[in-house]
Amino acid sequence: MTQHFRTTSRNILALAALATAGSMLAYGSAQAADFLNVPQRHNTAIIHIKSESGAESFVSSMAQRALDFLSNAQQTQAQKAESFRRLLEDNYDMAAIGRFTLGRYWKTATPQQQAEFQKLFKGYVVQLYSQRFSDYKGQKFEVTGSRQDDADTIVSSKVLPADGGQEVVVDWRVRNSGGRYRVVDVIVAGVSMSMTQRSDFASVIQQGGGNVDALLTSLKSKS
Repeated sequence: MTQHFRTTSRNILALAALATAGSMLAYGSAQAADFLNVPQRHNTAIIHIKSESGAESFVSSMAQRALDFLSNAQQTQAQKAESFRRLLEDNYDMAAIGRFTLGRYWKTATPQQQAEFQKLFKGYVVQLYSQRFSDYKGQKFEVTGSRQDDADTIVSSKVLPADGGQEVVVDWRVRNSGGRYRVVDVIVAGVSMSMTQRSDFASVIQQGGGNVDALLTSLKSKS
């Protein structure tokens, strides 16, 4: 039996982070549906930058790149999905995120399973969230500051509905490796997307008798 991953209001809210800032692992809070189902407006989404630290500028630049293709009415769905794929490759440490979301099963997986999982994981993310690009309703995005957390920087931001409704807090865990910033986690309304995805994947593997192949089969069905 094919395992279906949870599709809840958490998924929809992180689409707000995705739609306004290229967020990847998107889940959110209970107010997500109201947040995204706002009337379509014709005003252009705006990114407000309050400071110019390296990590903050990185997140702001990534957000602008996402907004550029999401708000482009001339691009087809396939073109936007390709733009999103490139954004992930350029701005997210997909290898590290993939290893984390597989959790303890990464060590028990064979090298072949690990390689297949990484490939399928990226495709799953692109497929899942590109389907929701039409939910973008001109929300605005604002970087509000940052703080250090060991070797990482947590960049705080807000997603603001175009109609002035309730804002959503989105934190970005950014890691500087070799002088290059990359996102390693997104925290929407206090919920870690990587942790949530890890829990979902573990549930699929456990239902498959502890075999990573159960997750690979499920991911293949969604590609």
